[in-house]
Amino acid sequence: MKLFTSPTSPYARLVRVTLLEKQLQDRVDYRFVDPWASPAELVAVNTHSRVPTLVMPSGQVLCEAAVIALFLERRYPEPRLMPRDAVESVHARLGQAIGCIDNGAGVITERRHGDPHTPLARRRFDALERAANALAVGVEGQAPAEDPDLGDLATAVALAWVDFRFGGEIPWRAAQPAAGEWLARMLERPSFTATPPPVV
Repeated sequence: MKLFTSPTSPYARLVRVTLLEKQLQDRVDYRFVDPWASPAELVAVNTHSRVPTLVMPSGQVLCEAAVIALFLERRYPEPRLMPRDAVESVHARLGQAIGCIDNGAGVITERRHGDPHTPLARRRFDALERAANALAVGVEGQAPAEDPDLGDLATAVALAWVDFRFGGEIPWRAAQPAAGEWLARMLERPSFTATPPPVV
């Protein structure tokens, strides 16, 4: 398998974490790229020039983090990241985490390439703040699972990325301090210590 990825992309980090949790990292050829530069190698397999992009040995190309993570769970079911008794919950939390990242990506795009003071920009920021707080509420008071599921992993990726990109602008820890402790312990897992974004 070949994975086009970026060290700062939370979407790509979710897939990299999933691969590590499933102990598949040695089967993957990692290609670190800047998707904003539309590198020819990436565009040749994904016209959207987005990461993550997973190219299977068959030549089949998979795009989008949730699609890839769910595919990996189905193709390589052990260790299980989708417990049979928590399928709905995992899908719900995965969707909430991806939505949080989507909102944050929209805010960043607006700030870099648009006007951060428009009603649309304000709406995106408000949605990001609500999403981060909702994720934190969802794990408040929980101990990190010994065997986290895909919903746990996605939640940790999203909250860590909000901290990385927005810091104190999104003070989700203030209302849910125990969620901050949950995240700190999740980030101690080898799959997270191996995939941190670069220090900026």
